[in-house]
Amino acid sequence: MLNKRKHQEESMARKLLHSIFLLIFTLSGICYADDYYSQHAIGWHWYDDPKEKSIKKEEHAIYKNNPNLAVKEARNKITTALNQVIAEPSIENVEKYIALQEQLNNRAEKISDLWQQALLKNPELNYSINHPTNNVGLQVYHEQESKLKDEAIKQFSQKTGLFFFYKSTCPYCVRFAPIIKSFAERNGMTIIPITLDGISLPEFPNSKIDSGQAAQFHVTATPSVFAVNPYTQKAFPVAYGLTSETELRDNIYNIMTRYKGEL
Repeated sequence: MLNKRKHQEESMARKLLHSIFLLIFTLSGICYADDYYSQHAIGWHWYDDPKEKSIKKEEHAIYKNNPNLAVKEARNKITTALNQVIAEPSIENVEKYIALQEQLNNRAEKISDLWQQALLKNPELNYSINHPTNNVGLQVYHEQESKLKDEAIKQFSQKTGLFFFYKSTCPYCVRFAPIIKSFAERNGMTIIPITLDGISLPEFPNSKIDSGQAAQFHVTATPSVFAVNPYTQKAFPVAYGLTSETELRDNIYNIMTRYKGEL
């Protein structure tokens, strides 16, 4: 009697355990099914090739570790799609190209948004802070730059002079002579005009006749302007050919910035 009762209890326990396992299996199956169909929102999927999944995972890993390859593949795809449209115009080919182009546009937009976020997070990386691109910012930037150039020109004129090489028969020299004279006078610079053909221009009636200076400065074109420091005996080319006052100013500023310790 006791053995029979014990057997019945064991049988009930096995049935209960079986029911629990069945319930767990059923629930896990439901969870798996939900996960499966959540990944396949469109269409009826009765078969999923594990090889294809494996290949896609491998490709993703390759692209993740090799961005150059990923970008190259993307370019090849869109180029091929465009070539296909040109070679075989059809709705299908155009749609395929538009879809790829849209993907590219979305990626570019995302990068643009991330770029702005990065600049807001790291303002020191923002080039436009010190080099503005809007009209108001550009005006302030140019005003500050102009002040720096004025100060550089002032320092330059205190210890450096200009050698101006020209020929009276050179039309560019004739046109440039009043420009450089005005520039030198406005900025208080000493200018030494040197004529290569022995004939002075009206702006510089007391020009010196070349006596080897042109060869010393390796003058091969006229007009030519050199900055010369009589104390250090250093000389730097400032301009060749017909040059505006703005260009002269910019060139001298660049010389002062680049060779500040040598002038």
